[in-house]
Amino acid sequence: MPWYFSIRWKLALSYIALIAVLLIAFLFIALNSIETYYMDDRVEEVQFAAVMMADYVVGRHSFERLEQAPAQRFLLQDTVWRRGEAYGIRILVLNDNARVIADSHGGSRVGQTIIMAEIVDALNGNSAVTLQRDRYVLNVSESIYDIASGRTGAVLFVASVDDIFESLADIRTMLMLTTLLVGLLSVVVVFVISHYLISPLKRTVNVVRRMTTGQLALRIPVKGNDEYAILAQAFNGMTEKLEQVEKSREEFVSNVSHEMKTPLSAIKVLSESILLQGSAPEEMYREFLQDITSEVNRMTNITNDLLALVKVDQREQGLNIRSLELSQLVEDILKRLAPLAEQKKIGLYYEVERPVQFDADEIKLSLAISNIVENGIKYTPKGGTVRVSVDSDHQNASVTIQDSGIGIPEEEQDKIFARFYRVDKARDRETGGTGLGLAISRAAVLLHGGSIRVSSKADEGSTFVIKLPLRR
Repeated sequence: MPWYFSIRWKLALSYIALIAVLLIAFLFIALNSIETYYMDDRVEEVQFAAVMMADYVVGRHSFERLEQAPAQRFLLQDTVWRRGEAYGIRILVLNDNARVIADSHGGSRVGQTIIMAEIVDALNGNSAVTLQRDRYVLNVSESIYDIASGRTGAVLFVASVDDIFESLADIRTMLMLTTLLVGLLSVVVVFVISHYLISPLKRTVNVVRRMTTGQLALRIPVKGNDEYAILAQAFNGMTEKLEQVEKSREEFVSNVSHEMKTPLSAIKVLSESILLQGSAPEEMYREFLQDITSEVNRMTNITNDLLALVKVDQREQGLNIRSLELSQLVEDILKRLAPLAEQKKIGLYYEVERPVQFDADEIKLSLAISNIVENGIKYTPKGGTVRVSVDSDHQNASVTIQDSGIGIPEEEQDKIFARFYRVDKARDRETGGTGLGLAISRAAVLLHGGSIRVSSKADEGSTFVIKLPLRR
């Protein structure tokens, strides 16, 4: 299987993609946050200096005196120059006509008119802050209101933010390296975790593959209580069922072989005996032929029961469902078996608690009920009774078959529905049973979605209860 089809790789790549998105988002947010922090701090610092400069101009000078007295302009120019040097920024003081009246850079722009958005905002009585990223320059303006003349000027601080962006570049490099390192470590951790998560599944797959070669005795190790443990338990349970099925199949083949071998051996011995007799009385030939016929009949019964069991087991063929009157079906079965009961002097009684109309396969259901009733007659001593009753509730129809026969030991009751199983093999051979009747009955009842249970005690008779759902 190509690596890209592996669940481990799919899981790992999914987590790696998620981690990459998270790390990129973290890097972006972190850099923006750091830049915002540094820029806010610098803006606050420059704004404070601009306000202080505006207060100084308002408190010490007026526009009229600045325009009329050179000494005043010189004093302002000197103050602006010293504060510009102290702050490391350029300071421009402008009158209400946006003309520069003081410049911290030696007065190179004194007398010039400067029209900038920040200056216009300040002349309108508002402060303004702008960042020119291409030049790494921060412009901060503050208005100057001359109370004496009612005129409004402006102070413009032009501060370089090269140091901030240089620091941000170093921080960006450090964060990117850190993010890359974290990403690589995350990839390693993801592959380790994915290996840890997928290993139990691989073990399960390996065991299942070996099971498919016939090694049904293998079991998947169960560790913990997670979904893998539940999956392993389910596979182990399924394997146990398969092992039981395989064991049942082997026993079934063995039993069939044994059941067929016995009459065939008897027929062979009888035939050889006839051949070796040469000239023998007719009565002996007749007796040997009767024994051979008996063994052939026995093989025929086994074959017929096997065919019936196969037909019941072929569930994919479905059921031939039609509406039935259960009480009438049971009555017809008892009429067919009445001669057998009369022959053994057994009382056969029938009781209908309430008529039951429901949908079922008549042939298969008739086979299931007749097998149990016939067993009751066969294994009930002379003078005994077999009672059959039909009843129903809101959900199920029920057929109860109760006999006063030899009964079934409690330890044998879980095995009687197995194929070819006999409680008393010698006695069953005498009655002509094949050991398949109850297996056929159970398969037919289960095919209808019903259930069959037995309660019995040795020498006290048996009671079989068949329950069939009224609605399929």
